[in-house]
Amino acid sequence: MILKLFRIFLFVLLIICLSGCWDSAELQDLSIVSGIGIDKGEDDVENRYRATVQIIDPSQIAGGQQGGKVQSSPVTMLSATGSTLKEALRKISHKAPSELFFPHVQVMLIGEELAKEGILELFDAFERDPYFRVLFPILIVRDHTAEDALKVTTSLKTIPSSKIVESLESSKEIWGEYPVSRADQVIAKLKEGNLGIAGIQINGDVEKGNKTTNVQQISQDTKIELKGLALMKDGKIKTWLENNSARGVMWITNEMKRTVMSLDCPKKKDAIAIDIARANSDIKIDINNDKPVINLTINTEGSISETQCSLDLEKNKTINELNKQLSKEIKEEVLSTLKSAQEEKSDIIGFGDYINIEDKQYWKKIEKKWEEEIFPETEINVHVHAAIRRTGMRVKSYIK
Repeated sequence: MILKLFRIFLFVLLIICLSGCWDSAELQDLSIVSGIGIDKGEDDVENRYRATVQIIDPSQIAGGQQGGKVQSSPVTMLSATGSTLKEALRKISHKAPSELFFPHVQVMLIGEELAKEGILELFDAFERDPYFRVLFPILIVRDHTAEDALKVTTSLKTIPSSKIVESLESSKEIWGEYPVSRADQVIAKLKEGNLGIAGIQINGDVEKGNKTTNVQQISQDTKIELKGLALMKDGKIKTWLENNSARGVMWITNEMKRTVMSLDCPKKKDAIAIDIARANSDIKIDINNDKPVINLTINTEGSISETQCSLDLEKNKTINELNKQLSKEIKEEVLSTLKSAQEEKSDIIGFGDYINIEDKQYWKKIEKKWEEEIFPETEINVHVHAAIRRTGMRVKSYIK
């Protein structure tokens, strides 16, 4: 009898456990959002923000190309304004064919005009909502709105937001110029007041980029490319770090994986390409005479991938000279980044955290005046040790 009751109890328990799909929703009943854009709205409070969503059309993703021609756009875009982001997104729901579904958001774009005014209040809604996974990257759209950027069709990748994200990740892995700033990281750093966010730029006419014909050409009329690193302080853009200055952040923060450096030949500038294969950085703090001293050490290895002049790479003297030149080039990039950060009184690297770890009592004493008074005057020593390990498939160049 006891065994029989136990079996009945187990059977009922299994039924309860297996009824987990009571709140399930079919794919056709959801509007899957792949990208979000946030711009400054109107001057009145009721329309403070303008939110834009990029919604995937599953039918086009599954079979939207026939005979090499796109039949219709794989995504659609909807926008609305509101006093809060939640209100703006709710208003978009009135225009969408079904409920907006946010767990698959791949990227968030912020218009430069809004980023200059401040983005401190933007992320509260996303942090509170359980349907948002704050692991997507955030970028700032330069000289245009986020809405404009989400309009531009992209080749090779059907979904534009996916193309933007993959370009960012590829740039980090291969070129090593821009860090990937995820939403959760941005939120954490906004509390501290400083961070860097990569930018994107629209090259070409936005309206031409909004047409599917834009991707039916070998060379697109309108393209989106990564451009610059926004140096943020107190949630606002202070300045843009460009090219080598932006790459300096990657060297300092130990995020550099691969990149290419250009060195000079004796009679030709930027004529030698060095493939950086690995790099690591180390930050140490010393407190001297009640002042912090930052010691940054970077070690890197690379190989010669191209020369446009005649060099005798069999000689140790030649390799040693190239090592010195490579160390100097990397150091100049890093110093350029540090100079910009100190001039803007913005510790985007997070040196303050290292001081806190080294001496908590000292950090408590200087914390409130660190960025405005102490950081701009702090001594930062940069040491770079570069080594060229390989010369490629040939030692002597055919160039005379």
